[in-house]
Amino acid sequence: MKLPLPQRSLRDYMAQYAKEHTQLGTKLTHMVGIPMILASFPTALVNPPAAGGLFVGGWALQIVGHSFFEKNKPAFISDPYYLAVGAVWATVEWMHLLRIPVPDALTPTPEAEAPAAADATAAAASNGHAAAAAS
Repeated sequence: MKLPLPQRSLRDYMAQYAKEHTQLGTKLTHMVGIPMILASFPTALVNPPAAGGLFVGGWALQIVGHSFFEKNKPAFISDPYYLAVGAVWATVEWMHLLRIPVPDALTPTPEAEAPAAADATAAAASNGHAAAAAS
């Protein structure tokens, strides 16, 4: 099976992921569950039962987060790249919590509405200036 090319940039993925993970309970379950899942892989080399517990426990937290707090489906169901995006998102959340600077490349893209709002403000300001100049 060949993995399709990513549908968007990492920053766009991060913005969408943040929109789908807004509840505190979901954020907490993901900030703990995702590292558990990731830690299960190297742990499997030295302690397979512990790795299995980490893996299952981490996924259980993901399910709890989406079922009870966010009430939506996990993002990776629609796009498998979200499996990697989730790991980046959890890392960024921990960086914020620990007050570690986050590189711009890992921050979500600004909202698409922000430039439109800025354009509308600029247009309104220029109309005001035009009206003042005409009087």
